[in-house]
Amino acid sequence: MSGYDDLLTSSNSGFQDSLEDNPFADATSHNSNVAQSMIEPRQTSTESNVEQAEDYSQMSKSLNNLSIDKSPSTQYSSQDTTYEPYEEENEPITSEFDHTDSVPESGSRPYFEVSVEEPQKVGDAINAHTVYKVRTKTNSSAFRSSEMVVSRRYRDFLWLYNQLTVGNPGVIVPPVPEKHALGRFQDEFVESRRIALERCLRKIVAHPMLYGDPDLKVFLESESFNIDKNQKRAEPETPKVGFMRSFGETISNAATSPFTKFVEVDEWFDTRRNQLDILDGQLKSLLKSVEAVVKQRKDLGTASFDYGDSMIALATAELNRPLSVHLTVLGELQQKMKDLHEKQAKNDILTLEHTIDEYIRLIGSIKVAFNSRAKAYQIYQNTASDLAKKKAAYEKLKVQPKTRQDKLSQSEQEITAGEQKVESYRKEFEEISKLIKSELDRFDKEKVEDFKTGVENFLESIIENQKQIIALWESYFELTADSEEPEHQHEMA
Repeated sequence: MSGYDDLLTSSNSGFQDSLEDNPFADATSHNSNVAQSMIEPRQTSTESNVEQAEDYSQMSKSLNNLSIDKSPSTQYSSQDTTYEPYEEENEPITSEFDHTDSVPESGSRPYFEVSVEEPQKVGDAINAHTVYKVRTKTNSSAFRSSEMVVSRRYRDFLWLYNQLTVGNPGVIVPPVPEKHALGRFQDEFVESRRIALERCLRKIVAHPMLYGDPDLKVFLESESFNIDKNQKRAEPETPKVGFMRSFGETISNAATSPFTKFVEVDEWFDTRRNQLDILDGQLKSLLKSVEAVVKQRKDLGTASFDYGDSMIALATAELNRPLSVHLTVLGELQQKMKDLHEKQAKNDILTLEHTIDEYIRLIGSIKVAFNSRAKAYQIYQNTASDLAKKKAAYEKLKVQPKTRQDKLSQSEQEITAGEQKVESYRKEFEEISKLIKSELDRFDKEKVEDFKTGVENFLESIIENQKQIIALWESYFELTADSEEPEHQHEMA
């Protein structure tokens, strides 16, 4: 995905505040079925059925090839209103990166219920954009109220993602949906984005290292957001949060210094990186297949309606009344089929396409986390290299007969300070490495849960849709039964 490649590149020069430089700014959304179907020619019902069968076959192959770890999981539905924080089976990481300041005295994580509602188009023709209502319910004492409703636009979600990424190096931050230049005010696209933004926020508040982030607090409760988001950086922070943010900024700005490039070899991380690359390719292939099936369903719905329209037109010209009734009923049923095909297409998007697209973007966030680890390693190694140079210079000073004692003392102090920095950066690098491993375990578990739920909901929607289609066809005989009786009685007479 080019959007995340841009983010990996932009991290070399720091995470800039400009939204135009955001990784999602120039990306193309996968949810482009509506616009695509509007410009492509219609197909006949027979052609549509053949291609749909081929697309189903391709989607089935993609599902079979998909590498999803099979581990124990607790199922949850992404459509539930309440999203409880995820509980780790392993012991939580108790390091400087934890936001323990936001945990209630009871020791349990706070409860969050977040929804994104009521998208509305605002602004003039040039500056038009969509605004969403973000509704939050929580029992966290860190917030000013137990229930809050604020208005946010898409770029505000982008700001939150960038802030969380900078402030939490090593954390896999749930990504927002990609920016889409065309068709962004179409009802279907707006609803698709609303769902994706809601899923993103629910995963953020459920994350044990993100729900207490000060920028998330500003995003969820501030009524003067454009002012508060800029002033936030000047406000005092708790030591743990402040440390985390400052180190994140150090990582972001690492490339601005003339550092020597150090290459780290870690077999575990190399293996995971390769696995993620394979999974990324499989997911993109599966997404392409699902999008093709969705398009075929919509085309089939359109073809069914046109077929029914032709049947009804033929019925009006038919003099034989029973035949005319049969043609009319058949045509009306074909028109009703369109609604069922379009309904199933929407269910395909909600149950499978959203999940697949979300995990493609999550892999991009994992690559960002890997990049923060690589930057931490560079900082650590360059600091160690600087320390080695200072020690070498100190040894030269010692053998020089005319070296003043104050220079030696100053050099010794620099070496002591350098050793402390090296040790500090070494620990920070190890903490990020440990954190990423924990995050990947979490990713694997949630991946199984999300895809299991998505596939189950997909199958349930297919079964329900087929039942409605069968019931529709069965009604054909009931609706045409009376038309046979008068003709039969006339022949007997």
